[in-house]
Amino acid sequence: MEREAFLDRVLDKVVRRYERKGTLSGTMKLGQSLSSREMALLGNFFGLDPLRINAREEVRLYFDKLLENGSLQQWLNRIADQLGCSIAPVQIHDRSPARLLRSRLSLAFPELEPLIASLKDDCTPLERMFSGKEKDSAGEHCFQAAETVRFLLGNSEPITLSELGARFCNDSKRLRQGKLRALVMEWLRICSPDGDILEKESDLLARYHVLSDRLTVHAVFYGPVIYEKDGKVFDWILRLYQHGEPAIIGWSTLRNIDRISWYGDEPLPLICCENEAPFSRLMRENRQQGVLFTSGFPGSAVQRLYQLLGPRASACYHWGDSDPAGLRIAALMHTLFPLQLYRCTFKTLQHHKHCLLPLTAKQRYAAERLLLDQSGFPFTEELLFTLDNGWLEQESWQE
Repeated sequence: MEREAFLDRVLDKVVRRYERKGTLSGTMKLGQSLSSREMALLGNFFGLDPLRINAREEVRLYFDKLLENGSLQQWLNRIADQLGCSIAPVQIHDRSPARLLRSRLSLAFPELEPLIASLKDDCTPLERMFSGKEKDSAGEHCFQAAETVRFLLGNSEPITLSELGARFCNDSKRLRQGKLRALVMEWLRICSPDGDILEKESDLLARYHVLSDRLTVHAVFYGPVIYEKDGKVFDWILRLYQHGEPAIIGWSTLRNIDRISWYGDEPLPLICCENEAPFSRLMRENRQQGVLFTSGFPGSAVQRLYQLLGPRASACYHWGDSDPAGLRIAALMHTLFPLQLYRCTFKTLQHHKHCLLPLTAKQRYAAERLLLDQSGFPFTEELLFTLDNGWLEQESWQE
């Protein structure tokens, strides 16, 4: 009886949501840190596909997934049978400013689907904006934030916050701080596939090529490379390599390179390396190869250099941690030019099973989100192994 009471409480909550909104959409929290028996009850009634568990161990019901396996009326009938009551059709005509704005955003920015779904699930943030001192400008600010986020999701060139502010807010200082910047960061995190992995604001902005200034944008590379620019040949990267030193290549150098090649025109392997200590280790190994330091998630200069050198390499690899963030970095580089994993492959992880680190709840949630990527995650085998066994830190790799 107690188990049935739990399910009835959940279904009663679904009914009250339907009566309040007139439909079932978005997601709804069903509980937190539920027992295996409670999860089994939910799974038996709703099916497993509509249920998700996040990093805080909250269990949420996704109504779009639920309605893929039956119409709204069919599910209402099933819930009514379970509760032993009838559920009358509800018609709601909510014309509140917040909900009207949500509808306008939905029509204007269909590509921001995760944001629209979040606002449909909970309109409270918009309602709070209309109850504050800046309610008269709430709509304008939301459209400015949405336009900025839409631009950043497709951006591939370095840009500063001042330029973003001038472009979308007619004020170069508008996005440096304040409520509008906070709104942009919140919505960018919701829409970004890396939003749960990149905890720092600076890392999330760098992921979309937002920089403090272009003069500090650079890539660190070690390898026998020369390049041509403005009809001249530059060999300083090669000469540093011959002296056992890496080159720091600025964005201004990378922007207009006419041609880049390996010294002697013999293609060499190119290894992208996530962390500093393993990068130094690859340098000390002194093999005939190029090594590109990604410094975590790759910035604009790193991505540009990889796009230049990748097609000219004999093969491309990525060596990083096998946690969700490390594998996501590998996947990001893979989209720029195809590569293979190096020293963090499935076989390597099996060999190093004795020194794997356990995933945190947040890392586990991030991994599960990557597996749901509809475009397909390129390193699923390693990600599934990591979910089951833990992750390998680069510094723990052994011959």
